[in-house]
Amino acid sequence: MSEHQNKNWENTFELNKQLHEQRMMISDFELDLAIRKGLTQGKKTEGNVRKRRTVFVAAAAMMSVFMIFVASIRVSPAFASTVRDMPGMNKFVDLIRYDSLFAKAMKHDFLQEVGISDTSEDTVFTVGSILADEDRILILYSLKGPEVREGKANDYMAFELTNEKGEKISEQRLNVLPKEIEEAVDTYEKLDFRLLDGQTMPERLILKVNMVGHHYEIPFTVDKKRFAGMREVIPVDKQMEVDGQKVNIDQVTITPLQAKVHVTADPNNTMQINDLVDLRLNDNTDYKRRMETVQGDLSTGERTYFFESPYFSQTESLTLEAKGFFMNKRDQVFTFNTETVETLHTPSSHIVLDKVEETGDQMQISISAEGIYDQTEYPYFNPYVQFFNEDNTFTDAAGKEYPMNDAKLLMWAGPGTESHEMSFSIPKREYKQPLSFKVKEYPGFAKAEFKIKIK
Repeated sequence: MSEHQNKNWENTFELNKQLHEQRMMISDFELDLAIRKGLTQGKKTEGNVRKRRTVFVAAAAMMSVFMIFVASIRVSPAFASTVRDMPGMNKFVDLIRYDSLFAKAMKHDFLQEVGISDTSEDTVFTVGSILADEDRILILYSLKGPEVREGKANDYMAFELTNEKGEKISEQRLNVLPKEIEEAVDTYEKLDFRLLDGQTMPERLILKVNMVGHHYEIPFTVDKKRFAGMREVIPVDKQMEVDGQKVNIDQVTITPLQAKVHVTADPNNTMQINDLVDLRLNDNTDYKRRMETVQGDLSTGERTYFFESPYFSQTESLTLEAKGFFMNKRDQVFTFNTETVETLHTPSSHIVLDKVEETGDQMQISISAEGIYDQTEYPYFNPYVQFFNEDNTFTDAAGKEYPMNDAKLLMWAGPGTESHEMSFSIPKREYKQPLSFKVKEYPGFAKAEFKIKIK
């Protein structure tokens, strides 16, 4: 790879690394929130969400872009032993043997051995095996070489999955390798790709892997006969409505490795619908499938929610449940004065300019949302609020536009209180006051109980 290409990848990696940190922290927060709400009160959790410019929202969204590991069912020892006897498969089986869904998929002969490698200098990247269906593919890979075993390999890797024509079929993925390795070992990991809406699994794929100083391309074939005819599309076309605002449940698609629910916001809504609250799939057992990740942006029209697949459960009944909408007024602006540290206009009385601090050649702007999640009026905490708009800019009183730097959203929870704090930095200089920026979304909620029968 040329020096110019290397520099471009370094810049790309830094942006993607921030996105990876966002997704990992959101996932940890979600897990802690579930435990805290169910068992205890007042357990603290913190996430640091970095703004990104992609339509794929971490909720997801924001959520582009996260790997859910459910340690609930162990592969039977006899079955695991059988698969481990396959040459070179034992390390890869260890990556998924505690995941309930992937364990069931292996039992139904979905594990495909690949064993194709590419080499860069002394480092070898190998696609060991895959689990796939029409809409999702799990790639089990290894990275071996002196740099890896000595802990000198780059701590992050960017992955892109394309068809044989080089066309992207899924969102880019990022894995972060341990910076400190206690013992000399090679790396075995997994990659989870969910195909973009409208795509179906090609027979031939190319996995493109980039590290600073290393590039790999691994073409491989998917045996589509393993999952032929295993895709169920269920038209729903039913509405959820609260306070005159509507969201349509269009359809549910079930494949062996996932279930996805496509929804659209009514274009006549007067409020901006940002998300659905506590969305779950219920197969009328004690087990309700929580949403794993999303594609799309409901605030601009549509979104697809992904769940653990009920395919192998052979359930005859399926219900979609939610507890309301996260929503707010449209086209909101936050206006403030950095010289007097005043809030002049805000979408909510709880969202105020907290402090302005000078750091070197920058001014750090901090905005507080303390009290906005008072449990008596707002019973659900949304960790995915994208406060800053896509352009990451603000304007002065003369209408001149400036860029925001390092826009962040801090989420925290304490006894009886859950809050957001937003911050960004701007170059230290004299601005024509006041300053303002467009608000993408802010905490808002409408409570309702929805149960929509899917089948």
